[in-house]
Amino acid sequence: MKPIDQTTPLVCLFSRGSVVGLLLICGCQMKVMQPTSDDQVRERIASLEEHNRSLEETNSGLEARIEELTAEAPPEVRALGAATPRLTSLRIASSSSVEASEEAPDRSTLVLRLAPRDDRGRFLQIVGGLEVRAVSVPDTGAPVLLASRQIDPLDVREGWRGGFMGSGYVFEVPLEVSLAELPPTIDVVTIFTEGGSKRTLRDEAPVQVSEAENS
Repeated sequence: MKPIDQTTPLVCLFSRGSVVGLLLICGCQMKVMQPTSDDQVRERIASLEEHNRSLEETNSGLEARIEELTAEAPPEVRALGAATPRLTSLRIASSSSVEASEEAPDRSTLVLRLAPRDDRGRFLQIVGGLEVRAVSVPDTGAPVLLASRQIDPLDVREGWRGGFMGSGYVFEVPLEVSLAELPPTIDVVTIFTEGGSKRTLRDEAPVQVSEAENS
């Protein structure tokens, strides 16, 4: 009869214990990578894409509901409805920028340009109130609210501009910081509340900060 080797289980246990110990040691020495600005940009893009998909689904549902409600309407009412332009988007134009303040060197001004469009992609004058928020997102630390402004419907109307480059709306929002204190871009959020229907349209985009004269 072959004798039983009593050392085998001990060797196995020792080997397993060594592996676990090495794993624990390696785990303790693992370096936690801090998120970089590129990581934050990718997360923001993914969040915006998800938000856009959600809006598209909501818009499709609303369009289907409108078709159901207007199917039984008289022909003249349907024709009038089809001929009425509807605001479908209010985008922050890429020509928006942050400029040095003409009144104080330690301040700056957000020059916000908005491009409203109807369901055919054409310019459309708007009626309603506008909320503007400007946020600085530094490489480290929490975001900083630079400005939060409510623009009433009358001031929105006065913001209309027309020219050779097209029509749109321009608003100047003062910021309590200088250009040198800002990152290359700031995040701007607009929330427009349409008069009458109270429907809201939201947009968010990075806005370029002009270089300071002494940089």
